[in-house]
Amino acid sequence: MGVLVKALERSRAHYPKAFELALSVVFGILIEIVILCFQPPLLLVRRVGDDTADQMIRLLERTTTNIPKSPAFVFIDIDDATWKAWGSHLVTPRAYIAILLERVARSKPLAIVLDVDLAYSDATDGKALKDFLQDYKSSWPPLLLVRSLADDPDGGLPRLRLTEYDQAIGPRKINGDLVPAKDNVMFTSPLFERDGDGKVRRWKLFAEACDGAAPIVVPSMHLAAAIIARQAIYGAPPADDDAPLERMKRRLAAFTPTNCERANGAREGTLDSSPLDRPIRIERDDVSKRVIYRVAWEPGAVGLGPIVELPAPVGGGQTQLVEVRPARLVAPGDRGAALPGLEGRIVVIGGSFESGGDRYNTPLGVMPGSLMIINAIEALTQNGTPREFPTPFRIVISLVVIVVASLLTLFLRPIVAAAALSAFLLMLMFALLNRFQAGAVLDLAVPAVGAFVHDLWDSTVTMAQDIRRLRLRWLLKPGSNEDGGARRPQGVAKEGGDG
Repeated sequence: MGVLVKALERSRAHYPKAFELALSVVFGILIEIVILCFQPPLLLVRRVGDDTADQMIRLLERTTTNIPKSPAFVFIDIDDATWKAWGSHLVTPRAYIAILLERVARSKPLAIVLDVDLAYSDATDGKALKDFLQDYKSSWPPLLLVRSLADDPDGGLPRLRLTEYDQAIGPRKINGDLVPAKDNVMFTSPLFERDGDGKVRRWKLFAEACDGAAPIVVPSMHLAAAIIARQAIYGAPPADDDAPLERMKRRLAAFTPTNCERANGAREGTLDSSPLDRPIRIERDDVSKRVIYRVAWEPGAVGLGPIVELPAPVGGGQTQLVEVRPARLVAPGDRGAALPGLEGRIVVIGGSFESGGDRYNTPLGVMPGSLMIINAIEALTQNGTPREFPTPFRIVISLVVIVVASLLTLFLRPIVAAAALSAFLLMLMFALLNRFQAGAVLDLAVPAVGAFVHDLWDSTVTMAQDIRRLRLRWLLKPGSNEDGGARRPQGVAKEGGDG
């Protein structure tokens, strides 16, 4: 050991720059090994990874002009003008919801997502909406409703908030006969995860809850809609001809908690395997939960996002990813008349009106919850759940970033090195943009953290040595004389000097 220490000291004395570079690289590699292999809960690393991912998502949103295979969306927006026209009620009038749903259902969309919590009463008997749901035809498209949850006061799983419309959907008794629940109407969860800085970056693919004394799983809206869209675009998985929602329910059954006391977060499995290279999987890692947002909110815009190709069966052509229609312009007219331009699209009915409070901060800025759901549906349909790059590719990226970060911290001041590394990472992001998956984020962020931790440590040690040597004089500017005397005018020699 003593021989090794002496050899290192000689190397540092004879080749100081190379020694510091090697030490910084080794330190960065060790930091990455610890973080990626052992996954310690380091807030700094998560924050750096989140910031890097946010930048890549913003770059992706600004540079993507065309998406080859994506469902097209129509957002029927209960905006501020609609909310006022409908009487500024605290709860959206259910009669208007019934009108919107019937007009949309008759227009042959791919699916309908109603992002309105029906657990709250609008102070009427809700008869129009009850009758509509009770008579919802089996030939109409899948209809996804909100199932909100209430915290259990005893600390167990959340409890379902029942609605006055549950019986209309079934199962229910008619003339003494039990009528099964409708296969094409489903209650789903709209929940996401909110980070400590208030931004919503991660989805929940299902919620664990308790229905009376029975533990259940409630699929998310974005999961259910994405599985419907994926089957329409890519076809059903081999040897599985079930309807998309039925297949999803069957696979989610494996994640049902054993009791109502606590959640079971240890299980993993595949929920949708088509296409094979972009599956939707439940995994324990943080990578698979990230939402890769594609569309930012622009109040007043009639179209949002890049261009998508419409399939031939619905007329073909091109359209923007999201078409926005104010609800006040959709509701008037014959309830039995179809609306133009909805066939084959996913229709989301929700509200952006300010007093509704359904707005959230995301990497692309503040947006209504309905647009957040649209982004999640599109991301799951296109990419499945995010995956890390293959290990060899990740190792190459990591080594490149570590070496660049080490060189920068070796020759530049920390603040300049940080700016230069940011520019380098930006260029690397552009290069990797088309292959971006959330797993690449730590490959970019962790090595940089390792190199800068080494540089920060080195700077801290140097500062501590200076404080110990100079004491209170360390507070003075570096130009002051370390011996306490004033700086001599230039050209004036010390007394007793050589002249």
